[in-house]
Amino acid sequence: MRGKIKRGWKTARALWKNRRILVDVVQSHVFFLENRDVSVWGGISETDERGVREAVGRAAEFDGPIVEIGALFGWTTQLIASLKRPEKELIAVDNFCWNPFFLPPDDHRVITRRTLHYCLKHCNVRIFDGTAREFYGSYRGPTPSMVFIDADHSYEATRSDITWACDHEVPVIAGHDYHSGLHRAVVRAVDEQFRNDFELFGSVWIANGRGERARTALAA
Repeated sequence: MRGKIKRGWKTARALWKNRRILVDVVQSHVFFLENRDVSVWGGISETDERGVREAVGRAAEFDGPIVEIGALFGWTTQLIASLKRPEKELIAVDNFCWNPFFLPPDDHRVITRRTLHYCLKHCNVRIFDGTAREFYGSYRGPTPSMVFIDADHSYEATRSDITWACDHEVPVIAGHDYHSGLHRAVVRAVDEQFRNDFELFGSVWIANGRGERARTALAA
């Protein structure tokens, strides 16, 4: 009996000490429960998956790697890796600063790398551990065949990701979470850049980056 009381007291102290994190986790879980019909927490719906398949298929027509901005736990990374040509590199960019379970960044890294273990070993996939801005500043490789944007969902970050892809004439620019109810900032950034010249598959959007750059140049 005394041992149970001691363990219960120890558990209560731990819960109180970590109450802020627990509140965040509960709120995140409630958000998931309230939005089961749309893709959340880095997962994708069947309709979204059709969009990813379509985007990767279009990227196959061009040289250069696929760049995924925002890997989270690597679920979409695995899908893209399974769809791309084996010789095409996939670069997953993430600094592991956020996850819906509020795990520390080091734990988040371990889980994602374990999830992607096979892909990293056998599918020409690598992780760039850093921010999108750091990746953009350091990248010296060939023009990517595709950029898939699914990281910071703020307007400024999404707009910056799109701008980099357009400035580098990436032929296929796509992304996740085009959903006016959950991610208005993403919708605004995509609409402003591409107007109506993009396709939607659930919450996955696909645009022609080179085409947009050409239209912008002609308009100027």
